[in-house]
Amino acid sequence: MRKNLNTPMLMLCIALACATSALAQGGGRGRGAAGASGGPPPVQLLGGRFKAYPQDAADRGLPLYNTNCGYCHGERAKGGKSGPDLVVSDVSLHDEDGIGMGEYLKGAKHQGVAKLDLPPATIYDIAVYIHSRITVAALNRGGDTHPDEVLKAGNADAGKAYFNGAGGCTKCHSVEGNLKGVGAKYDAVTLQDRIVMPQRGRGGRGGGRGGPVPAGPPDPLAITATVTLANGQTFKGLPIRVTDFDVTLRFDDGSTQTWARNNGVPKVDLTDPLAGHLELMRTLKDSDMHNLTAYLATLK
Repeated sequence: MRKNLNTPMLMLCIALACATSALAQGGGRGRGAAGASGGPPPVQLLGGRFKAYPQDAADRGLPLYNTNCGYCHGERAKGGKSGPDLVVSDVSLHDEDGIGMGEYLKGAKHQGVAKLDLPPATIYDIAVYIHSRITVAALNRGGDTHPDEVLKAGNADAGKAYFNGAGGCTKCHSVEGNLKGVGAKYDAVTLQDRIVMPQRGRGGRGGGRGGPVPAGPPDPLAITATVTLANGQTFKGLPIRVTDFDVTLRFDDGSTQTWARNNGVPKVDLTDPLAGHLELMRTLKDSDMHNLTAYLATLK
């Protein structure tokens, strides 16, 4: 049960170890380019296997995994009679956006065992599903905690006090606003997971660089950037690339614009709506997390 696992500190270590420097340096594998299917944009709060991948890709990936991989690697990617556990596989743990997995699938070692010729979009969705299983394992120590166990570990009254006080949750959230009915929408396990690892959507109508622009409203959790030119004119959009030498934004209409940079001009200010969650991990205790979960579960 999670009560004995210092989950907040675990997730803080994960986040600090994996937090990308691509925003400042424009580098890093899987950044500055789209994922295997033109997936989420290269700018993310977390990197690698703990990146905040879109839930719709994980949902698509489950049946694709079962069809193409499950017969060898077992249910939930935990290993089968002829295939290893993908949740702890070095290939999975070092993959990002399905790129590493795709390369491994094409390699002689895997082709010698199972010949798979899957399109990039399928590989990406399967990879996101496997990454979702890795995240669950990190939070659960590889098991599936029952919602009742999570609720018993916390005190709703203490969670309410933390929400309105020391946790600083009201800076971004309201029980009558963006959290209204959240206890009815998610079970306790999912609520707890999203406290320590909130999920972004599919890049806020951005897609990967050069990829399609999904329909629908912008993702409110997407990282945004404000570019301020030397004359004071500003532009705001999704950061596709930010380096010391150039910056590229994608706007709501799907268009992009690039500016050359010299000695920090134009200025680039990044805004991450999820930054508060990462900051919270520095002080969040297990008791706070359990209490907060118990309180949020009461918001029906």
